[in-house]
Amino acid sequence: MSAVFHSIEADVRRVWGALRFADAMSGHTVAGPLHVELPGARLQRNSSGLFVVTALDDVANLAARRDYENAFDPIPAAPAIALPGTVSDPGGRYLARRFTLALPRSPLPPAPGATPPLFEAATITLDPTAATALLPTWAALRLSVRRAGAPAAQAAIRVHRPGSDTVLGRGMTDARGEALVAVVGVAQVTPGADELVVETEIAVEIVISADTALAPGALVDPDLLAARAPGAGLSRLTATRNLASGRIEVMNLTLP
Repeated sequence: MSAVFHSIEADVRRVWGALRFADAMSGHTVAGPLHVELPGARLQRNSSGLFVVTALDDVANLAARRDYENAFDPIPAAPAIALPGTVSDPGGRYLARRFTLALPRSPLPPAPGATPPLFEAATITLDPTAATALLPTWAALRLSVRRAGAPAAQAAIRVHRPGSDTVLGRGMTDARGEALVAVVGVAQVTPGADELVVETEIAVEIVISADTALAPGALVDPDLLAARAPGAGLSRLTATRNLASGRIEVMNLTLP
């Protein structure tokens, strides 16, 4: 009696990481179609909606990157790179933006018990268009932003409590300078201070940042823009408003 053996060919390699595109209002992973460009990388969308970086195609440090992709124990050192990309929504639900993916993702956890960044997708938040539907209980802002007599396109918007850096809501203006910002989680009634028993509104600061050197039709990274320190090429305005659950505030603002 003779035995028959079958050889199964396998191609096993390390991936570089993944991208997760999240809805700014809900925080959920965007499930619909997206057009993602990340020059120098090969992307494959998986069943969870993540865009997995399966390989790098650029020629710089090619040998080291091949060693990293094909080795498992120990993990070899890999050259640190930053890949700039863009994402847009063919369905028109989200505004297009730029982003940067830093590679390689670290295989070490940032704290005891935490998941290493290598096994967590890098999250890129997508801001809604002005036509996005709102839930009845959400507090929201509809902004029209102008600068130098023209619509201020691609301006990053952040909403937070006065004196706090915690972002309650975010958005970005479109080509018309229009933006929608939903502040999710504002309670209908909250305990008041001093002589008030309850409060039905919360005071917020609205910070709007625009790149004054941006070419017409160009895209920005709204996260980098919102975090940029004051200086040349940046126009920034802070406005105050009271928000309430289920109420939409409409504001016309002019950047300096």
